[in-house]
Amino acid sequence: MSELSVQSADGTKQRYKLDKDRITIGRSRENDVFLPDQWLSRHHAEIRRKDGGFFLVDLGSKNGTLLNGTRVTEESRLRTGDVVTLGEHLLTLASGQLDAGEEEEEEPDNLFGTKIFSARELSDVGTKPVDAAGLARQNRVLSVLSKAASHLLIHRPLDELFEVIIDLLFEAVPAERAAIQLLEPNGVTKELVIKASRIRAGQPIMKVSRSISRRVIEKRESLLIPNIFEDATLRSQDSIMSSGIRSAMCAPLWFKATSGSEEDAVIGLVYLDTLERQSFGEDDLRIVTAIANVAASKIENVRLIEESLEKRRLEEDIRVAADIQRSLLPRKAPQVPGYDLCGSNRPCRTVGGDYYDFVFEDGKLRMALGDVSGKGTGAALLMTVLRAAVRAHWSELEPAEAVAKINRTVCQNVPENKYITFCMGSLDPESGKLTYVNAGHNPPLLLRADGSRETLTTGGMVLGLFNEVPYEEASVVLGKGDALVIFSDGITETFDAQGEEFGDERLAELCVKSRHMGAAALEGEILKDIDVFSKGAKATDDRTLIVLRRL
Repeated sequence: MSELSVQSADGTKQRYKLDKDRITIGRSRENDVFLPDQWLSRHHAEIRRKDGGFFLVDLGSKNGTLLNGTRVTEESRLRTGDVVTLGEHLLTLASGQLDAGEEEEEEPDNLFGTKIFSARELSDVGTKPVDAAGLARQNRVLSVLSKAASHLLIHRPLDELFEVIIDLLFEAVPAERAAIQLLEPNGVTKELVIKASRIRAGQPIMKVSRSISRRVIEKRESLLIPNIFEDATLRSQDSIMSSGIRSAMCAPLWFKATSGSEEDAVIGLVYLDTLERQSFGEDDLRIVTAIANVAASKIENVRLIEESLEKRRLEEDIRVAADIQRSLLPRKAPQVPGYDLCGSNRPCRTVGGDYYDFVFEDGKLRMALGDVSGKGTGAALLMTVLRAAVRAHWSELEPAEAVAKINRTVCQNVPENKYITFCMGSLDPESGKLTYVNAGHNPPLLLRADGSRETLTTGGMVLGLFNEVPYEEASVVLGKGDALVIFSDGITETFDAQGEEFGDERLAELCVKSRHMGAAALEGEILKDIDVFSKGAKATDDRTLIVLRRL
């Protein structure tokens, strides 16, 4: 009776009789074969008996089922000696003879011309008569493939995994040098990048024959060159002839993508050569191809895991950066006698480039709002430069002189293609006199109690373009009941589903209509109206507001 041999990552083995028409496998105890492995789905796969044989089926598992290193996407026939990889477990179909009704079948070439050697094809031990040499060859292939699958079952970081694969290649074939190359994006194309390489003695090799590797990738097939001198194409390559290579093998790292995309199926290659007169044979190529196919699935699996972990690390870094950025903004507005004040910032991404600030000291209320060009992490870093410059200069100098010094600091710290729009003001609460400078920013709205409105435009050009720029300051007086709204362009450049912009005029009309509200209420009314206008669409720019109202 056929049995299923199950080997765990720690080397322990169990055997299960295939005495039912349907054997289920997974990490749920409800399964016939219970495997407590976090990488497996509750009901991961099953083995079905029909037509006198056994068939492997993946049950829509999250991390997939591999048969002889190839992902199972449809019902696949199992043969004696076939190796099934489920997470950290290795399953082998064991039987002393062919099951009734099982017939010999040739494994077809894969879609890309690369010959895929399954465990069954590499070793038909016990299925048909062979001579002593053939039996020894089959035992060698099966032993190497089994050892490779066992070694690659354990999860390792990619760098360590590459070294294990090279060790397996050196142990399996008489090569002097070995290398692993992966296809990695380079603009709109992909290029081969050496991930690991060394000679048998341990020193790394720096170059791999591009002629050979290019031929394997382009034709998607394993390549055996028993004698370089007999290959007319390679014999004409001076770089190959000068390297002293006598014989070479190259096999693609073929991974069957679930999407069926041919371009993604070959992820790289393994390359081996020798400087000795002895040549590689077809058996050597079969072994290298088998190892490459098992290794490809493992490499792809580890790459996905490491990409996921890296994404989590980046997300955590961004979250910490967002917390730090929020701590640089005012936690609450200062209490200014006779005035109502508030401010807020809504970044369109986790971190943003808008900045606002206010402080009440020495009898003066100082306010600032800036908008760094661009979005995301880069803009957030420049925002910290702006904040430091503002805090260094706005208390000691009049607004125009302070903005000039802030501009020089910004110019020394921003790239040439970046700039900052900025507005800063200093208010004398007793008289209501506001002295301000507008450095290329959206003109703030001054809402008079009688319903009229003004815009604050005096100042100069944006920060960060030229070191020596003159800035002009101007003054207005806030009367009782007047309000001031300072905003970033993320407010007015909000769009609805039809692409219509919220705009300056719509904002001004809303502010005039709501001018009698308190500062927090007016701010809330603006943000609410924007959300209604955009119908909840995700913001494309940071939204920042300062609202000041004289009581």
